[in-house]
Amino acid sequence: MKVYPYLSSAIARVIEVLRAERGMTKSSLADFACLERRYLRDIERELKKPTVNAIYSICEALRVQPEDFFRRVSEEIEKKKNSERRAASISKAMTVKAESNEEKV
Repeated sequence: MKVYPYLSSAIARVIEVLRAERGMTKSSLADFACLERRYLRDIERELKKPTVNAIYSICEALRVQPEDFFRRVSEEIEKKKNSERRAASISKAMTVKAESNEEKV
């Protein structure tokens, strides 16, 4: 099975943002979604991967359509990829500059 390295963090971030937008605590979201509080906490901490059923329950509790939820997850994944690319580009530029400075010495 293919591993998607940003998926868990993107799902966690989207849940956290939507929950905050709706003024919900983790406990209240867990209650409305009929999930164990520890399970939701572990999803937000990226310690557990939510089941499809759990995601649908969370979407219902947050009053968001699953397609909107996954659109946000996709956008979050792209942000994380772009951030990593920028960091790699900066790191590469710094390495090139350091090597250039060493040649001058």
